[in-house]
Amino acid sequence: MNRSRPAIVVVLAALATVLVAGSARPAASAAPIQLFGNVGPGFSISLKDANGKAVRQLDPGVYDITVTDQSEEHNFDLTGPGVSLHTEVETTGTAHWNNVTFVDGVYTYVCDAHPTQLKGSFRVGAAPPPPPKLTARVGPGKTISLKRGGALVKSLPLGTYSVAVRDSSKKDNFHLIGPGVNKRTSVKGKASVTWRVTFKIGKGSYRSDAHKKLKRAFTVIAPPMVPPPPPPR
Repeated sequence: MNRSRPAIVVVLAALATVLVAGSARPAASAAPIQLFGNVGPGFSISLKDANGKAVRQLDPGVYDITVTDQSEEHNFDLTGPGVSLHTEVETTGTAHWNNVTFVDGVYTYVCDAHPTQLKGSFRVGAAPPPPPKLTARVGPGKTISLKRGGALVKSLPLGTYSVAVRDSSKKDNFHLIGPGVNKRTSVKGKASVTWRVTFKIGKGSYRSDAHKKLKRAFTVIAPPMVPPPPPPR
């Protein structure tokens, strides 16, 4: 019985080696997702997935794109972070763009000959959060205000904001002025509008153009510095 032990040990060791080697083998990577672009033959341009659905949002990753260019008057030009690919305007045919890597951001596709008519876009990754909301009001009567969270704005961190304006007066308007911003409603009409504005550092104000004393001021400041985390001990 003792003579058979070395043989058994050798067999077990070989089996363990095979199992370890098999477990260390890398898993096969997933095949790129297929997308399909088309331009022409008329004034049409599109990018669709394998189910024929228009592409509006994608996860970051690697994609294979097949583009069918059916017009000598158009082309398909895809651009975005890390990507710049196009077909030619004066030719037709099918282009295969393999292993295209999309990262977080917005990508656009256009016909370079008709960029305002033939265009589309999609986002890769999650959409950014909506901008902070401000509420602006002028009227009724001689009142004007710009608020955030119900409090009058005296200072704002620089950045992009959504401003919901309610103009309830036919004798005044709401005129917003600031670093990088100059927007207004009409003096003679009422309106409810929403502006998307981006403030830079500096002084801002809002007023009625019909009654210059009806105004207030605010300051756009740099956001507070966030201290770095302490080093690990």
